[in-house]
Amino acid sequence: MRFLSIFPLAGLLIIILLIFVKTVLLKRKGIPFKAGTTKLTGTNLLLFPLFLLLLLVWLAALTSQTFNIHSFLYPSALTKNLVSSLLPLAAGAGIILLSVLIMSITLIHFKTSLRFGLNKNNQGKLITEGIFSFSRNPFFLSLDLYFIGQALVFPGILFIAMTLMALTGIHLFILKEEKFLRMHYREIYTDYAKKVRRYF
Repeated sequence: MRFLSIFPLAGLLIIILLIFVKTVLLKRKGIPFKAGTTKLTGTNLLLFPLFLLLLLVWLAALTSQTFNIHSFLYPSALTKNLVSSLLPLAAGAGIILLSVLIMSITLIHFKTSLRFGLNKNNQGKLITEGIFSFSRNPFFLSLDLYFIGQALVFPGILFIAMTLMALTGIHLFILKEEKFLRMHYREIYTDYAKKVRRYF
């Protein structure tokens, strides 16, 4: 069942490819991709190098675990599997497949809208149909599922810690985005939030 260990890296690459293709298709239609702008000042400026270092360690660990090679960026004890059972491995691969499916459906239901970050110049219409009628945040839900699946495929201390950090960071960002959406869409978003749950 070693082939299941390819799922985290393959899933990540597919998610990145899906987002890239969506942005290219929108650009061809004349719809520019706009990300929210966060200036790197103060605490953000200090945390950014730490974020880049964690990202580098995570990608190195993900690649080395996938191909069963050693990396000098972290001690091998951090990636040693705490559980060696087929069930979590298979469940993790299945959850990663589900995350890719949810991401695909989400990007389709975004239609001509794709906004990352809190950009008040790129509001567009609030999307509440399709997959957005089941989850207010299917994009982030798919990312959460991806990290959970990854931690099940590679149940080492490093991947579990990265997953917990990712889930916390995504949740905090969702709370910040909800505040932003309430401020800009007012009662439309408030009514929507009453009908549809944050995750599922």
